[in-house]
Amino acid sequence: MVRLGFGDSLSLLEARVIDANCVALGIDTIQLMECAGKSVAEAIVREVFGGSAKGRRVAIVAGSGGKAGDGFCAARHLTYYGAAVDVYLAAPRVEHPDAAKQLDALTRMDLRVSLKRVRSAEDVPKGFEGYDAVVDALLGTGVRGRVKGLYAELIELINSFSGPRISIDLPSGLDPDTGKVLGVAVKATMTVTLHKPKRGLLTPEASSYVGKLVVADIGVPLEAEVYVGPGDVELRVPRRPMKCHKGWAGRVLVVGGSRTFTGAPRLAALAALRGGADLAYILAPRRVADTAASYSPDLIAIPIDSDYLEPKHLIEALQWVDRSDVVVLGPGMGLEPNTMDFARRLVEECRARSKPMVIDADALKAIAGARPIKLWSKVVLTPHAGEFRKLFGYDLPEDPVERAEVVAKAAEEASCVILLKGWVDVVCDPSGRCRMNKVHPPAMAVGGTGDVLSGLVAALMGRGLGAFDAACVASYVNGLAGCIAYAEKGDHIVASDLLEKIPLAMERPLEMHRQFAKTYARVR
Repeated sequence: MVRLGFGDSLSLLEARVIDANCVALGIDTIQLMECAGKSVAEAIVREVFGGSAKGRRVAIVAGSGGKAGDGFCAARHLTYYGAAVDVYLAAPRVEHPDAAKQLDALTRMDLRVSLKRVRSAEDVPKGFEGYDAVVDALLGTGVRGRVKGLYAELIELINSFSGPRISIDLPSGLDPDTGKVLGVAVKATMTVTLHKPKRGLLTPEASSYVGKLVVADIGVPLEAEVYVGPGDVELRVPRRPMKCHKGWAGRVLVVGGSRTFTGAPRLAALAALRGGADLAYILAPRRVADTAASYSPDLIAIPIDSDYLEPKHLIEALQWVDRSDVVVLGPGMGLEPNTMDFARRLVEECRARSKPMVIDADALKAIAGARPIKLWSKVVLTPHAGEFRKLFGYDLPEDPVERAEVVAKAAEEASCVILLKGWVDVVCDPSGRCRMNKVHPPAMAVGGTGDVLSGLVAALMGRGLGAFDAACVASYVNGLAGCIAYAEKGDHIVASDLLEKIPLAMERPLEMHRQFAKTYARVR
């Protein structure tokens, strides 16, 4: 069964990706914070006070981050329901820009809200005596390392309160991914988690700290999870460390080319380099290899003395497979019977090595006759609709969600990731996970853009992304690069125009998305 988006719970990375993708969809983080604060206040009134907060006293203990902003906003909304709220601010300054805006608004309201600066635990009433509820807005998903000092003391004070203790999103002091206690953590009687539970909240270790788990809707659209966006690029693609070395970001081997099709391997290899790979090799017939070497000094070309790749070239090919981190098989390879045999044998050798692979173009036709197709988890297939039909025998519906159901079924059968190219790209893995990309202009429907895509997938796998995430991010980057090129050349772009735009799409994805990606807007 297909699972659109991220599933029923979120990792910290996924939560941050969603926030960034919301911004790309036109929903600013301050809007999400406002919805979060309102939902937290509503949950407290409903679950803790039985529907009425009139005459109730609430203490909110806040830090300096985004969770504090949720708390400031919740304080405002609680006063609407009749509560009197005291906000205890434990930070000398609020670092999060949205939280600072919420605090600024709160400072202008003094009828039912009071703001108290906390410099030591002695600035807080012992046991929060006189309050009907205490809200934990101290530490959120950005917590790092062991909780110490004033924050640790305040957590202990919150835990000493005998009444309802409500944590926003997750109890302060819990790791959002593992649920481990980072020295000390709030023992909430209720946790109001935002959008979806963070994965750590569902672990056995966290159960005695979470209390009743309430999920609050904060207005995150399904599109922020299903559609790949700038957040995926910014947060999933690792940055080079200061002490990295050549090879750290991966070596990509492109196997393809033939007497007729000389440019496809070059496009894939250059896309791999622009996608961040350290080295790109092209193993191809001599005419193709020599052309590639003369075209760019950045490419390492390995010539084969033949017009086509054949089984007799397998031993030499495997020497380069073993030197590479990822193999791209298929661009421009041609359909000669001996070449098809070579491709099938190379796939089996890569299977024996559990080598990450991107199988594209003519190589898809080579494996299409071997039903049922069984590959492995480190393989990405990149067919268009016609190639998909030849591979699996399934017709594809027009509706993207219905199409995803079919692709997910095929991915499960083949035990690999499938990136189905189309007006909406669909990416599925064997478990049923599915995401989509619709950021690409119609002008990209020209020869060679698929070769660029296969090189990008390989580059991202070489940089450490899993096959599914690499396929998702590559689909988006390829499309965004196309949008940038389209802004300059309209319907006259060619595949090589994308190559120079890939760095812009990867280094400044949100800026480029806002400026050039018009495809989120509906056209009627």
